[in-house]
Formats: sequence, C-alpha cells, structure tokens
Amino acid sequence: FAAEVAKGLPTAMVSASTDEQEAAYWASLFHHDAFRMYTQGDIAGVEVGGAYKNIMAIATGVSDGLHLGANARAAIISRGMAEMMRFAGLYGATPETLMGLAGLGDLVLTCTDNLSRNRQFGLKLASPKQTSESAQQEIGQVVEGVKAVRVVKAIADEKGLDLPIAEQVYQLVEGNITAKEAAEHLLARELKAES
Repeated sequence: FAAEVAKGLPTAMVSASTDEQEAAYWASLFHHDAFRMYTQGDIAGVEVGGAYKNIMAIATGVSDGLHLGANARAAIISRGMAEMMRFAGLYGATPETLMGLAGLGDLVLTCTDNLSRNRQFGLKLASPKQTSESAQQEIGQVVEGVKAVRVVKAIADEKGLDLPIAEQVYQLVEGNITAKEAAEHLLARELKAES
C-alpha cells in the first residue's frame, strides 16, 4: 500500500522482466533499507497475480461485510489462490511465482487490510442497499477488481475454466445476484477433492 510506503514502513516488491539485467536495474533503483526488491522473470505470473488478487479482495470484503467470520475469509483466500493458479496456468505462469510476493503476498495483503479499495468495495457490496456503481462512487477511486473480473470471466468461459469465486464476484458486480446469494451459491457447491 502506497500509504505505508510513504511512511517508510517495511515493504517487499518484485521487479519483473524477461531480461534479468532489466529486472535487476529497476530493482536496484528502488531497493533500500525499508523497501526490499526482488527480481522475477515470470511476467505472466506477476501480471495474473496482480490482477486476480483484486477479485479475491472483493470476495473477502463481501464475506466480512456479511460477518461470515475468519474461517470464511481464510477459505476464500486459499481457494482463491487455487483459482489464481489455475487461471495463471493458461499463460504458462509458474506456481513458484504465485507463491511469492506477486501472488500469495499481494493476495493476503489486499484481502485482509482495509487500505484495499477492492476489499472496501466488497464490504460495501455486502449491503443490499449498495449497487456496484454506488459502491464505486463512494470509494471515489478505481476499483481494479471490477474490470479484472469481467476479463477473467470472459476468458474462463471461453476456455471452460471453473473459477467459482470469480464467477460469484462477477455475478454480484453485474447486479445479477445479491451478496447473500453469492455466498449461498458457493456454500451449495458439490463435495469435491481439494485441487
């Protein structure tokens, strides 16, 4: 979160490029005592992680807004991670990238702190009085997860990819269901092996 960076609080980030020297150059420009930089060559993994975590932050915001508890939040984060990995696999991303800062790190950060606009958006959508448009207006800034979930939904439909949390976030963002219905749909899914 930029507000924490501005305060000089410890932060770790990734400089990604298919050119190792390019990644190292940019990392060296930003790296200092409280700003730890790492390099990464998996562009697809970094890009998917950076986009998909916003969808999951909306979902955790909705869950918390419905007061479903810490267990539900943890389930969304962990199952959201599984979805992210399936989706990123379409683009050749490696699981190692998604287990790093641009995947799991960004996912946990965005899903669990109220500095996240996407989480705030989800909290607002938990209210039956809020629409996607009214929630975005109240936030007053771009809610990246709204655009991301529309793109992810289109690709998932085209590729026949099962992304249940993203699907419910999409339906909620589009105003097709309520937050309570989204939660009910996820809880009603058939028993299956974890993958």
